[in-house]
This record gives sequence, structure tokens and C-alpha cells, in this order.
Amino acid sequence: MVFVSTKPTLPRWLCENILIGTLPWHHGKCQPFSHFSEVYTLHDAYLLGTYQSADSHGETVLCFLWDALWLPKSITGQAHANEPIFLLIKATNTLGLSLSTGTLPQPDQQPRRILNAEHVVLDNQTAVVIDDTKGNALTLVFSGQLHYLAIDNRQRLLNLGF
Repeated sequence: MVFVSTKPTLPRWLCENILIGTLPWHHGKCQPFSHFSEVYTLHDAYLLGTYQSADSHGETVLCFLWDALWLPKSITGQAHANEPIFLLIKATNTLGLSLSTGTLPQPDQQPRRILNAEHVVLDNQTAVVIDDTKGNALTLVFSGQLHYLAIDNRQRLLNLGF
């Protein structure tokens, strides 16, 4: 089963946990993007939000609504049928975050679907570039690590296992 929504939104409980800083990152995975992308894809996911805080020492959190169609059964089997699965990616030591000058999403419109995501490592910096279906590119540059959490709509952590 695949979760489908006409207008995906970030649940209030998840938004609050991101903003307050109470997500259980210590239960997630800490891996380079290359390891993540060997097992998972962001294709057809929705980017629901990006979060940065001056109090978080250069951390950036990206929140996605994952498209279950592209996920392995090891993930979809942990969630209830037709319920959303959220992927959160936290980058530490963020050096920059930019959005290209494509067609910017409007607040009253549906978030954009991700077309693809790729990364490049140069010296001690990593750039992750996420392209959407409207020609936008979100670029995240950081010199720290990437942390991953998968959470279902019942606020349960899913085992990423990569």
C-alpha cells in the first residue's frame, strides 16, 4: 500500500519536535549520503520543510514525506498501510543552504515532488543537491555528518537498517 495525499503537510507534533529540538536523533542512523542512497531514494518524496536555528550550532533539518512506492519492504512493513512515513535528515556544521531560481513553491500550493538527489564531496565539505519536478534545486553544503530518522504518523521510529 502507498500513502497518497492531495496536499501533504507536516503534522503539528512533528513540526513541534523539530522546532523544539526533541527528536530522538540518538536512535537514528549517522551515515554519509552515499550509504543512504545505496539503499534508499528521495525520488517522488515531498520536501515538507527545511529548518535551521541559530541555537543549534549550524544544524539543518530537512523533512520529507517519503513515497512508499520506492521504499523497500523492510521499511513499509514497519508502518501501517496507507499511513505516511516521514524521513528527517539532519546535517551538522551547515555551511550553506540555497534554493535555485526556478519556480518557487507558493504557500497555498502543494509541496514539490523530488526528482532526484545527488551529492559530491570536496575536501572536508559535502554538497547534497535535491532537484524537484519544477526545476528547482536545493543545495545543502556542510562539513559535519548526516543523521537520519524515519518516523511514521503514529510517532514511532522505523528501523532504517543501512
